Amino acid sequence: MQELWTAVDEYIESHLIPHDSKLDQAAQNTVSHGFSNHLAVAPNQGMFLQMLIQMNRCKRVLELGTFAAYSTIWLARALPEDGYLLTIENRDTHAKMAQYNIDQAALTPEVELKVGRAADILNNLDANTPAFDFIFIDADKASYPEYLELSLKHSRSGTVIVLDNVIRAGDIINPDNHKPSIEGLRQTFAALKNHPKLLSCTALQTIGSKGHDGFAIAIVK
Repeated sequence: MQELWTAVDEYIESHLIPHDSKLDQAAQNTVSHGFSNHLAVAPNQGMFLQMLIQMNRCKRVLELGTFAAYSTIWLARALPEDGYLLTIENRDTHAKMAQYNIDQAALTPEVELKVGRAADILNNLDANTPAFDFIFIDADKASYPEYLELSLKHSRSGTVIVLDNVIRAGDIINPDNHKPSIEGLRQTFAALKNHPKLLSCTALQTIGSKGHDGFAIAIVK
């Protein structure tokens, strides 16, 4: 099935996703550094995130988990010229590669990359830091429950929060899988259920070039 899923993604991309040399360059640079593009969002997923930002006319975006900045570029391209994107990456090797890709993309909105554990950086943001309009969480899954609560502290009414990789090829419902990443995702689902600070929330399974996974999407009350 994976071959079919990938072929359908390629069909979608050939018809609906405009070619972008900067995104191609970021992907190629990732591979040349010995990392797999499988860790980044697919192009059609990047467009989906971009459209969410555009639909909600967001100006301030927070991303937890930069990796090589492929998704960062998608997110930033949706922002107005006076927009701002803060992206956080814990691994120095990833951050170095990401900063290069960000610089090469010559993005118009301000994009700031901070290196360190996301929870530490968010806890140390200035108290007067304005709320973010859109938050994309794509970092270590075991910490998702903590990242969700910290994201809510830096949100406003109407902020959209998207959490990536929440299905993990169905492992989320495998009773024999007790990996920290899977347990973290289960705790996240439990936290999202009837959360007092959320207006609404759902999750969508995805199949495609990245396999079987999914997004959780929430709107802050």
